[in-house]
Amino acid sequence: MPTGAHDRRGRATVRVGAVLALAAGVLLAACGGPGPVRLTDVAVPAPSQRASCAALIQALPASLGDGLDRRRLDPPQTSAAAFGRGPVVVSCGAAGVPASYRPDSRLSVIDDVGWFSEKVGDGMRFSTPTRSPHIVLTMPAAALEDAQPFDVLVGVAAAVRAHSRSTTA
Repeated sequence: MPTGAHDRRGRATVRVGAVLALAAGVLLAACGGPGPVRLTDVAVPAPSQRASCAALIQALPASLGDGLDRRRLDPPQTSAAAFGRGPVVVSCGAAGVPASYRPDSRLSVIDDVGWFSEKVGDGMRFSTPTRSPHIVLTMPAAALEDAQPFDVLVGVAAAVRAHSRSTTA
């Protein structure tokens, strides 16, 4: 058979193979595979906080635990990072505090960082209303299946302490 000539069955096999490969790539990216993560609505830090946020994001570890390796962002962000499937997202420079936060709200202090927690859908959001710049960590339901929030918050604590400051006396 000359090059480039295929029978009907051969063409169908090639098409099915290409479709299966494309579907596998989409599923792999959606399941937290090696593909990049596209984040939307990323906080834009105030100019005075940009350097601190960039340093904090850079200082985050390569992994926050089993199945929570750092992911590449597309486009790259200097104020956010993503880990694992789901993914767990850490962002820096959020304006203001969560609407449900009150000055007398209970914070969970983990490694000298006070975290305000709130349920968001089936996931959780943790924020640092008493630190500047504000840091927000979101854990969607898929991430909560893979890791305990306490372990994840311990994993980011050193970077948060080093690159943000307490706003309480």
